[in-house]
Amino acid sequence: MTLLPSDADTVPDPWQGAPTAQPTADPATDPLLAGLNERQLAAVQSQAEALLIVAGAGSGKTSVLTRRIARLLRDRELWPSQILAITFTNKAAAEMRERVGQLIGHEAAQGMWISTFHSACVRILRREAQQFGMTQAFTIYDSADSRALTKRIVKELQADTLGLTVPAVAGKISRLKNELIDADAFARQYNQNDPIEVMFLEIFRRYTAELARANALDFDDLIGQTVYLFRAFPQVAALYQRRFRHVLVDEYQDTNHAQYALIRELTRGVRPEHVPADTRIETDATGAIPPAKLTVVGDSDQSIYAFRGADIRNIVEFERDFPGAE
Repeated sequence: MTLLPSDADTVPDPWQGAPTAQPTADPATDPLLAGLNERQLAAVQSQAEALLIVAGAGSGKTSVLTRRIARLLRDRELWPSQILAITFTNKAAAEMRERVGQLIGHEAAQGMWISTFHSACVRILRREAQQFGMTQAFTIYDSADSRALTKRIVKELQADTLGLTVPAVAGKISRLKNELIDADAFARQYNQNDPIEVMFLEIFRRYTAELARANALDFDDLIGQTVYLFRAFPQVAALYQRRFRHVLVDEYQDTNHAQYALIRELTRGVRPEHVPADTRIETDATGAIPPAKLTVVGDSDQSIYAFRGADIRNIVEFERDFPGAE
């Protein structure tokens, strides 16, 4: 098939729209669908606007997700540049890209974003850094950097005299950020009569200020800052909402609140004022672009990232959050 150009380092408006879908393939003769059972086949071929796939370990969930991506491309429902597939590890992302390439050809699969939450956010934030007062060359603090900064602030404030340890402080800051609660938000809800909470707030504020001074973000900021960017600058969010017309998420049961919020922002519809006059994406009667399609795959009996705030409610409440979901 002929693919329109897609530069992985730019975010053009997807003016190309979506190619015309081809007739549904016959499972009996289609090698892409070969070997799938009835439920797997239904998941791969579903046309749902929002699709939740729940199954246990070893049941072929990731294979179904990979074949779903391959089918979307092979059947010309989408261009590769309109697909964002999110995994939890770089290894899983590389394996998914390789498997899609094996199914439909590596050239045909070029242009997709298949990455972790954090890698996708880094790409977005570096492009849009000027929007929130940073430079594109911002530094990313890993856990050791964050721990060292926290340790210095705890020592300077003698917070240990109140029983505040570096691991406890670092863990609480991380949990709050995963709930999209920054220092200012925490200041609106903390107990002013509790000296420990007063001290923690001071540490949190200093930690935030030190990151800003260093033109740096920590690992937890990457997702939270992207959510903030989209909410504060809807015209920027619209660039990515127009580009990514199908978002697919593996291991959905491991998503925390910030990751869930990012998915929600990416799959929102685009208001008419943010739709270019020359767009080729189908619009509704008001001139708005409908929400992107969403496919999530998860195991409700397994959540390996619970310590990072993974919230099983994201699966349990999926149908409430995405009406009409299958």
